[in-house]
Amino acid sequence: MTTVTEAVKPVLDEDDEDAIDKGDLKKLCASPHLAQRFARLMARAAREVSPGRDWSPEDLRDVLEVAVHGTGQESARVLEGRYFRKRLREQVNLADRYGDSFGVVVITMVNGVSEGVYSSILDAVTERLRRTDMVFLYKRRFALVLPRMRPAALEPLIERVRELIAVGAGDASLERIDSLCYPNDEVEEKSGVLDWAEDQLRDLKLS
Repeated sequence: MTTVTEAVKPVLDEDDEDAIDKGDLKKLCASPHLAQRFARLMARAAREVSPGRDWSPEDLRDVLEVAVHGTGQESARVLEGRYFRKRLREQVNLADRYGDSFGVVVITMVNGVSEGVYSSILDAVTERLRRTDMVFLYKRRFALVLPRMRPAALEPLIERVRELIAVGAGDASLERIDSLCYPNDEVEEKSGVLDWAEDQLRDLKLS
């Protein structure tokens, strides 16, 4: 019976084969190209162990993160806005490489919201998110990056967040919510996602 490693050996060079066969962690972690190949091997092996799911490297990362760190972090990660563009580019690259769609949401509050209203809206947003989701903080906006999000699931999520904001902070505190999923029929290239994000944040260059 041909093993998973043997099946991919023809497309690997001799050093790559040696690193994978010996489990050379230093080499695997030093080369993105080799790490990606190894991750695909792991995903393929996971499908043999658990054929009910089409496992991706991102899925394995989530499982391994819980195995190593436990479930202490139950809510979404909250980060400063300056990290948004970097994380967005990472998600676009993952989507292009593995075919997993993701969502981007920008929640804009009205000018002059108080700190208490800001916190209430943040609580309403994070309450509905998964531990793999990311929230980026701006002066009067929250930008969300939602890995492995499908359009059919994004719209109900946005509506629920809108309802929670209305209850916790009032409708008048919210200016608008903009969103997209990538890839889709209208945005098929990474530049389209990045341009869309820049349009939403254009008036926040100094915030």
